[in-house]
Amino acid sequence: MTAKAIPFTKVILDAGHGGHDLGGTFGLTYEKHLALDVVKRVEIYLKSQGISTKLTRSRDTFISLQRRARIANAESGAIFVSIHFNHARSRKAAGIETFYHTKNKNSLKLAHMIQSASLYKTRANNRGVKKANFLVLSKNNRPAVLLECAFLTNSSDRFRALDPEYRQRIAEAVAMGIIKFRQSN
Repeated sequence: MTAKAIPFTKVILDAGHGGHDLGGTFGLTYEKHLALDVVKRVEIYLKSQGISTKLTRSRDTFISLQRRARIANAESGAIFVSIHFNHARSRKAAGIETFYHTKNKNSLKLAHMIQSASLYKTRANNRGVKKANFLVLSKNNRPAVLLECAFLTNSSDRFRALDPEYRQRIAEAVAMGIIKFRQSN
């Protein structure tokens, strides 16, 4: 049985890491900057479609994982999308993956829609939709997903991540997935 999407009035956009928490790094490439750039692009796109947004951070500041979940939980009728860039020990790991927690059945549906749109817009390697117990997902009372947009430790993925056009395509894909989720009601 497929979970029916719930109506939502706001999208909480979470740029991973920030401040002293650099996230994944490769040389002078910091995940925290790339994630914030994508979140701001998603915000612009969603607002142009008349969808209300709230950012957990709008600048390079540290926000705890608990506070990120509290920000989302304080908004009734919201969904939560966290943007990250991956890193791995193996430099061969590449592609896009979307995580969800089983706490909310609609999270899986949202994850599939964002993953599918991301692959369509970028033609990146599909690493799939996966269950995860990440705090920002497990403590979230809303449909919540975490998207890993590329691997900074993979040279091809890093090249893409540093390209503003790629980040724009990712942002459009996230927005498309959110809009499709909304329309599936």
